[in-house]
Amino acid sequence: MSSATRQTSFLDELRAHAKSRPAAPAIRDGSGNLSYQELIERIEDRAGQLRRSGIRDGDRVAIIADNSADYLITAFAIWDAGAVLVTVYPSSGESDLAHCLDSSAPALVLAESRLLETVSVIYAGRGRVADIHQPLTGEPACPRVDDTTLVPDDLALICYTSGSTNRPKAVMQLHRGLLAAAREFGRAWHVSPTDRTIVSLPMAWAFGLVTTSMTTLLAGGTVLPFARTRPEQIVDAISNDRATFLAGVTTMFAKLVAHLRELGEERDFSSLRLCVSGGEPRNERLFDEWRMYTGCHVYDNLAASECFPVVTSDPVEDPPPPPGSAGKVVSGAAMRVVASDGSEVPPGSRGEALWRAPAMFAGYWRDTKATAAALTPDGWYRTQDVVRVDDDGYVYVEGRISDMIIRGGSNVSPSEVENALTEHPAVAEVAVVGPLHGVYGQTVTAVVVPAAGVTAQPVELDRFCRSRLAGYKVPSAFVMVDGLPQNATGKVDRRQVLIDLQTHGVA
Repeated sequence: MSSATRQTSFLDELRAHAKSRPAAPAIRDGSGNLSYQELIERIEDRAGQLRRSGIRDGDRVAIIADNSADYLITAFAIWDAGAVLVTVYPSSGESDLAHCLDSSAPALVLAESRLLETVSVIYAGRGRVADIHQPLTGEPACPRVDDTTLVPDDLALICYTSGSTNRPKAVMQLHRGLLAAAREFGRAWHVSPTDRTIVSLPMAWAFGLVTTSMTTLLAGGTVLPFARTRPEQIVDAISNDRATFLAGVTTMFAKLVAHLRELGEERDFSSLRLCVSGGEPRNERLFDEWRMYTGCHVYDNLAASECFPVVTSDPVEDPPPPPGSAGKVVSGAAMRVVASDGSEVPPGSRGEALWRAPAMFAGYWRDTKATAAALTPDGWYRTQDVVRVDDDGYVYVEGRISDMIIRGGSNVSPSEVENALTEHPAVAEVAVVGPLHGVYGQTVTAVVVPAAGVTAQPVELDRFCRSRLAGYKVPSAFVMVDGLPQNATGKVDRRQVLIDLQTHGVA
């Protein structure tokens, strides 16, 4: 641990809640309520177990598990023990699991019960592997160990990117940044002790751990963790458990809307005050339908594991943000929009977004080359997001540089084509990719999941696109499929769609 004057930490804030509101519910899952006082007791007990099992300051401890109260208790206990938390997606394939464990080399891996055998084989001989839901020692409750001090500039978290373009990268975040991010999200979204937040996004992702869970607990609210995104459970949590805050990706909201269509009955969504989406392009038609069922607008959030929060919408803003907007740059963050040569573009023009934010990453773990590539010489994070900003400061995401299709020398943003197609009532989901072409270099191809009970005819979709897009942006082919592959965070995996299309002709 670094030597520095002690400052307030996230755990200090939790202890303050436990002192002032000991009986207030902090976490509610299938096993019942856990009060703030009980949460602190469980964290301190688990931290004592970690220290007694040999974990020391600066050691890395990995979690590969589903969302649960035990996940949060263990994550915070790792910090209380002076160690570094490493989060790995439990849905990762064996190759990615091996990559993450090889690169981070944790002293201890705490895994979901069903993953113990797999993880033990992958990590054999290099560190201890244990069940996250079981005690680490055979002794009764361990006393808290008081010889650790959390310092703001100490490494707190190594989390892995979803690996949508290549191998997952290990993002380093400091205690200072995580606390600042949770505070800013809470301020921007007016999170309070009365909030009950559904967390079905993986806690291995900063969106699930920091943006929703830590933000809610920092404000004194209640976290409702879900191991899976099961639409019926989430709907029940809103209507029966009076959830107030739901965050997700567009794909998750699509599943929820499909469930509500099938349900065919009214449910009480009056408690729901805030829905936030991020990680995927907005689908205005989908979010309009969600609002029709629930009465709750879906606000956008722009962030990355490397740099957050940056852009978001204020839920009490009047009037609400314009359609398609992700919101405005939050306080404490900054954004520049630049051309390929690094020069800033005029307002309203497209360019790459460069970010600075409260939780600016400390680099990629043991990868100086990737770190240098992700930052400008003066320290701005290169997002690869293509954005524009209107005269009122609202930010609109136009796509990703890495996803850009170059057809006959013209750039085509997959997101723009997808947004046009999702306006058609016959389209439930769509991924637009650019397979190689002998004449044009790449061609625009739309892989479509038809809406239930509706036939999506390629001729009609072609005509629909031509009424909304420039000719060179209209897909040359429409491929109908039953579903689209998703990555570890639940987002549509365009890379896998393209691989499947080129290998098998279908996604």
